[in-house]
Amino acid sequence: MRRRWWVRVALLVATALVVATAGVTAQAPRVKIKEAHTGTLFMAPVYIAEAAGFMGEEGIDLELIEVDSGALGIAALVAGQVEFFDADPFQAVQLRRQGKQIMFIYNLTKRVTLDMVMHPEVARARGISRSMPIQQRFAALRGLRLGVTRPGAATDVYMRYYLKRAGLNPDRDAQIVSVGGGGPLLAALRTRQIDAFHLSAPTPYLAERDGFGVVVIKGSAGDVPELDNFLYTGISVHNVYANRNPDVLRRWIRAVNKANQLMRRDQAAAITHLRKYFPRTEPDVMALALREIIPALSEDGRMSEQMMEKHLQFMLDDGQITFKPSAKDGILWTNKFISGK
Repeated sequence: MRRRWWVRVALLVATALVVATAGVTAQAPRVKIKEAHTGTLFMAPVYIAEAAGFMGEEGIDLELIEVDSGALGIAALVAGQVEFFDADPFQAVQLRRQGKQIMFIYNLTKRVTLDMVMHPEVARARGISRSMPIQQRFAALRGLRLGVTRPGAATDVYMRYYLKRAGLNPDRDAQIVSVGGGGPLLAALRTRQIDAFHLSAPTPYLAERDGFGVVVIKGSAGDVPELDNFLYTGISVHNVYANRNPDVLRRWIRAVNKANQLMRRDQAAAITHLRKYFPRTEPDVMALALREIIPALSEDGRMSEQMMEKHLQFMLDDGQITFKPSAKDGILWTNKFISGK
């Protein structure tokens, strides 16, 4: 009996040691991450994950750094100045041709989220409204001054695509004006230096709220069908970083997916957290913008070969690229950090 008692004690001690060791192992070390972003609302799950403390719960100190353009963000990622950036497949393909490679680890959007806002006087004069077929709305852009952030940016690429869809020549049949970010675009529309521009929410809805704009194309609502089920923007990391830090990527994704669920379950709480990153946007405008963009956002960050193939084919058809890399998992994108494998 005495021997059995000591055996039990030994087993209890061993079990306690195993549990304690497992606890220490499970508590991963805190890490600091820098993430560049372009200040758009499709980043909402990431903003909320940081502001709500979900990143902290995963042992991540996340520093979000706003940049003026995607070109600056991708340059910072490649140079190792940041670990994460919301990139697009065009940037990934360009880097691949230069012998550099980034990997999409989380999908932010399910479609192109650009919403076009037009000055009300122009919209009335041309009879443009969202009730019109999209092809007619494209054709009505003829002769207008159309604001974009900068040449070659997504705002420029898709504006030119809209014009070409209507059989128009972007360099001859409209005036594409490089203006800058959301603030300058709003000012240019208000002062009639441009007739329309498109950006992701919330910027177009600020113009609509203040009476000098009306949204006539909602990419976020799927107004342009061929740009739906489309890998528009995703979170990317350098391949070397992904290979060395798989656990960090899984922790980051868990935090963002907690935020994604909160955003869909409790929009009032989501807006409170988003105020940290959009302090000048009134809560009612933020609520409207969030309602508009949530349907365009990925629920869990997963990607598919079909989504990537659709974007790559778009770039090839549009003349942005002359060769098309494989759209298969593991080349430009992967779900393995989402699935935990």
